Amino acid sequence: MIDLRGKSGLLIDDIPEMRSALRIQLADAGLEKCDMARTIKEAIERISTNRYDLIVSDYNLGQGADGQQLLELVRRKQVLPMTTAFMMITGETGYEQVSTAAEYSPDDYLIKPFTAETLRSRLERVLERKAALKPLFQQLGAKGDKNLALEACATLITTQPRYLTDILRIRGQLLMDLGQTEQALALYDMVLSQRATPWAEVGKASALAAQGNSDKAQGQLQHALETYPNYLAAYDTLAQLVEKTDKVAAQAIVEQALKVAPSTQRQRRLGGLAMENKDFARAEIAFKRAVEKDRTGFFKEHGDYAGLAKSCSEQGKFAEAMTAIKGMGQHFANSPELSARQAAVESQVLAKAGKTTEAKAALERALAVHGQSPLDPEAALEIASACFANGDSARAKNIIQAVAEDHQENGGILAAAHAVFHAAGLGDEGTAFLETTRKNMIRLNNEAVGLARSGELEQAITMLQAAADRLTNNAQVAINAALAILMDIQRNGMKRDRLNKAHAYLLQAHRANPTHARLPEVAKLYRTLAPADAAPLQIG
Repeated sequence: MIDLRGKSGLLIDDIPEMRSALRIQLADAGLEKCDMARTIKEAIERISTNRYDLIVSDYNLGQGADGQQLLELVRRKQVLPMTTAFMMITGETGYEQVSTAAEYSPDDYLIKPFTAETLRSRLERVLERKAALKPLFQQLGAKGDKNLALEACATLITTQPRYLTDILRIRGQLLMDLGQTEQALALYDMVLSQRATPWAEVGKASALAAQGNSDKAQGQLQHALETYPNYLAAYDTLAQLVEKTDKVAAQAIVEQALKVAPSTQRQRRLGGLAMENKDFARAEIAFKRAVEKDRTGFFKEHGDYAGLAKSCSEQGKFAEAMTAIKGMGQHFANSPELSARQAAVESQVLAKAGKTTEAKAALERALAVHGQSPLDPEAALEIASACFANGDSARAKNIIQAVAEDHQENGGILAAAHAVFHAAGLGDEGTAFLETTRKNMIRLNNEAVGLARSGELEQAITMLQAAADRLTNNAQVAINAALAILMDIQRNGMKRDRLNKAHAYLLQAHRANPTHARLPEVAKLYRTLAPADAAPLQIG
């Protein structure tokens, strides 16, 4: 039995009376050490600065926000470690449907009203599970090691059979993350041979898709939705697959998912698909819901306002578009990304309105920020869109090329880059352009590796270091730069400055793509060559 007296907790509720009453119940259940938060802002601040064993959150947090949104935010951003339990408290009897369908589900939930004894027993059950699977949960998240997590799964299957379903579900996702699709497919088939379960249905479809069997994957997902019509992961995965060949059908699938459970993230995705399908009225509705639902501002993104402005502009609603651009500046803290994106969207709206001089002036403001500060890919691609809108296709392509080279392994960003071409009426040209960029990056890597293998290590190191310093989000380039340096040390002796550089490139690669297949191999070489007093490498 878990002793709650030794645990630390966080209680989140926006209503003072409810917060006080629940705090008393938690104390009666044995949880004496418990912080409290009244708002999403306070909750995120406390979660970011403290380590809790347990979080108890009310579902309705006011201002258009809810506990499910909070859970998804802190899990997605990996602010909340998997070792921390999350319990939802709700008065809505329909929450079970939301919970079981969500991408990130709480560890447990309670429907009001309930007794202190019921609360205590459920808390103990949740914390017992966290304790039993702690060796696994410790390896999940930003600082974890997926290979060690797999090893923990193998051990826990034997030592904790009570939680076998949880372990197998996590093991399947780990195998997918590590690119071991054949083993993942075998696991999902094994689970499904014993009993039907939605996560295994969707997991099998993801494994089939990763192996190139898109038709089989789509059939698997359609079957899953017939059996489990409220399982959101099936809608999301199916939409991702269908989007590659039929964006109109993908839009319809996201519409269906929103009927199951509304969410800001899916409204955002619906808006993006509708824009690509030139369904501007539907895009406007989706983006408007995304910006209006959450009055706390924690779940909004710059792109929500950008999408709203551009969808209005395409319908000739230029005043509404400019209002959305102004709203972007009012709801976010000032940053280079915000300044650049505001100016770029304004430029596109003004160009659409026929105000050529003002549009070019706004574009120049965006380009000035781009020249002074490194920007995230979303802001950079927005500037590329503005360049196309103003007839400067050469500059647009230069920006897109830089983004594509830096994020060559990120399918989502490459798709966004292609969407910029598509919106400019250059879809086929965009496909060819991005393919050429991909081949050029492969050629650069192959040439440098060839030089290293032929003994031209200095030339290889110079070439790869220049590329790695320029392309800080390209894991393959950083790994090859580290490998070339380590090969030089292996052949010509230890140089501490170069060893430190290899260490930095491996960390850079890990930040860009922690599951890159070659990262463990090169990290192992670093540990083999590094002396005892060298910087430790906590990756791979």
